[in-house]
Amino acid sequence: MQILVNSREMKECDTNTIQYFQVPSLVLMERAALGVVEAIETWRLDCSDVLIACGMGNNGGDGLAVARLLHQKGCAVTVLLAGTEAHASEETKRQLAIVRQYGISTVQTLPQKEYTLIVDALFGIGLSRAVTGAYAELIEALNERRGAKLAIDIPSGISGDQGQILGCAFRADLTVTFAYKKVGLLLYPGSEYAGTVVVRPIGIGRASWREREPSVWALEPADLALLPKRRAHSNKGSYGHVLVIGGTPGMAGAALFSGRAAAVTGCGLVKILTWEENRVILQQQFPEAVLDLICRRQDFQAPAAPMSDSGVCSDEADTKRACASSGTSAVFSDAFFARLERNLRWADAVVIGPGLGISEEAAQLLTAVWHLHTTPLIVDADALNLLAQRDALWSELAGEVIVTPHLGEMARLTGRTIESLQADLLAAAGAFAAAQRVICVCKDARTVTALPNGACYLNTSGNHGMATAGAGDVLTGVLAGLVAQGLSAAEAAPLGVYLHGLGGDAARRKTGAYGMLAGDIIEGIREVLRETERKQEDEHLQQSICGR
Repeated sequence: MQILVNSREMKECDTNTIQYFQVPSLVLMERAALGVVEAIETWRLDCSDVLIACGMGNNGGDGLAVARLLHQKGCAVTVLLAGTEAHASEETKRQLAIVRQYGISTVQTLPQKEYTLIVDALFGIGLSRAVTGAYAELIEALNERRGAKLAIDIPSGISGDQGQILGCAFRADLTVTFAYKKVGLLLYPGSEYAGTVVVRPIGIGRASWREREPSVWALEPADLALLPKRRAHSNKGSYGHVLVIGGTPGMAGAALFSGRAAAVTGCGLVKILTWEENRVILQQQFPEAVLDLICRRQDFQAPAAPMSDSGVCSDEADTKRACASSGTSAVFSDAFFARLERNLRWADAVVIGPGLGISEEAAQLLTAVWHLHTTPLIVDADALNLLAQRDALWSELAGEVIVTPHLGEMARLTGRTIESLQADLLAAAGAFAAAQRVICVCKDARTVTALPNGACYLNTSGNHGMATAGAGDVLTGVLAGLVAQGLSAAEAAPLGVYLHGLGGDAARRKTGAYGMLAGDIIEGIREVLRETERKQEDEHLQQSICGR
């Protein structure tokens, strides 16, 4: 698992390394410059004629050190100085003096020529206001030049915390960042401006955090070791039961995708509670599932309690089992709710929402499940839209809940605009998780998983081919499948999101992004799990041989 940092955390780590561990700032700067030159050589960038644009902060000092190292390797280097030298940091003044002593060319206006490589060292991650005026004109001019483009630490003009464009931004082909990836390099649109991101060590590590804990993490391939283990002596009951509630008539596919994804992820048995109209399609497309069908003739009855003017049952005890329909005389029967309770007790994980609809019948189901569930509940799709209309349910929360809203659903849940959520996705998801005491999986191009305790995970797997109907239903099934096999909700949520994205990446290699369907993602997940299992078996065999 890798640590991701925001600008404040990176500054604290830098300060701790310099002040507490007494590593000189110039040493860190030299190591940063060495890392940049190493990346240039690794990526075989043409550095026969290099322009390095340097600001007056320490990011500019990094650029000046890179200029010297490239000059010593025989490259033609020109340094463009942006800003007032009197305002330069002490380290940058020192690096500038060295550059001049070596006779490296320095200019203050952009030369009218092309370069094979343009290096951006104008601003670092500390930039917090919009780039305007001469700096904006310079960045736009650099973007228009033909050469390969490299950003030191972060492209100038990108927020290190939110990935937003602050006025304008440098467009890099390669970004060399130090110690840890910055959150702004992964969130959009910053990710599009950063190009390929590589991390180089400079002497800042876990000790540099002192007593603090990182706030944002990202899973990586080694974390697939967290997947539930399979045992030779086992049966289908060993791997848990998943109950999927959804699939209103005409929306059977949503429940189908969730159920199949749970099964492919390793769950032992899936049951789908759905409407009778979905019987044929589900039995044909997913015969491995057990069906429990909602039959209108058997499972509905007239309201047992009179309605008040507010539309709420006058008997408060009844409201915890179901809310009477508005505009219709039908409500679920006591026999149905007894059956629902049995299903909820049977399940090790429950999904509600895929294809559920937003009818009063759906609202009754959600309300009952909300109060009766005793195992982790994954709430998605239509169930989220129903929750957005029923704020009172949050105060009645019982048990573990994972909510999986996309930005539109998140906007309805929070009353905020999509634009404001995108502007600070990590903070928005974290605040919602803490306020409602749930795990919030906020789905976007970079999905954020926020836990109520403040921990946050930013997902880096997946691709734009997954922007297809049913992909979210697949994710809910993956989460439920992992929970049913014994992972806690806090473990399953970030791991499931990561696995889901890897499945999408595997699917893209087979279908391409344009042709990807939700079913392809499920098959991609199957491929990822098969490959993970094969590697684990190879490692186990190797360890056994070495042990002999």
